[in-house]
Amino acid sequence: MNAPDSRPRRIVVMTLAANVLLCLGLFFVYWRVRSHLILAQGADSAFDLAAGIILAVTATVGTYPRDENHPFGHERAEPVGALVTAVLAGVLAIEVAQRSVEDLIAGESVELTGAVAWMLAIKLVVKLILGVWIRTAAKHSRSPALRASFVDTRNDVIATASSLVGYGIAKSGISWADAVLALPVAGYIGFSGIELARDNLRYLMGEAPEKEVLEEIRARAASVSGTARVTGLRAHFVGASLHVEVIVLLDGQASATQGHDLGVDIQQAVESHPLVTHAFVHIDTTEGKDHE
Repeated sequence: MNAPDSRPRRIVVMTLAANVLLCLGLFFVYWRVRSHLILAQGADSAFDLAAGIILAVTATVGTYPRDENHPFGHERAEPVGALVTAVLAGVLAIEVAQRSVEDLIAGESVELTGAVAWMLAIKLVVKLILGVWIRTAAKHSRSPALRASFVDTRNDVIATASSLVGYGIAKSGISWADAVLALPVAGYIGFSGIELARDNLRYLMGEAPEKEVLEEIRARAASVSGTARVTGLRAHFVGASLHVEVIVLLDGQASATQGHDLGVDIQQAVESHPLVTHAFVHIDTTEGKDHE
């Protein structure tokens, strides 16, 4: 059985700290210049902050060992946190878009200063660094918390770059560009929420893994010495890890002890797969009833 990975918790907490500083800086600049682009970015960072707190808590809970009330551990906590984050993203996207449209209708404009460009540039650089770091860690982990952090950071990079373009256009004399270019920010926040919800619902609903993963697990079970044939294999996500049921065929002349030992060997082989936390092995014999 693979132990819960503690790396996602550390990365999420450090990302949370970076978002605290960005959020404070963005809202300070908005207070000084009243830029819609900065407001949208500040709102996005406030979302990052709220999401980071949720993900930090759920990533921590996800590492708790199994107990009497949770015999298979607490791994569902991470996708629950990511799903809550997705809901927050949807609400925030609507709020930012509504504010931008209201300002466009009212014809309100602001004078942008160099502080706006500097704050946007700082956020872009920070998010690029975080994005590369989180993506590297996510390659070695199937953590929903890391996936949620990476999706959000990736969209932040695109949205912040869009805001810098809006700043440049607004400075060239098109005053309404500040409010118009805040709309893509709202769009990317909403897109982030939809993508997170789609990814994490599959974990919470117990969806089966990809066919390639099933074939890898089947090969591990079949490679154990004494296995005549793998006649059945089922797997589903419990959180971001897999529970697997394997049915293998054993010669009818084999003893109960041989069947037991084979089952233990197959269980260990299947649980050596990085995505599998629990494997349940059923032994069929050529003379016994088949499992349905």
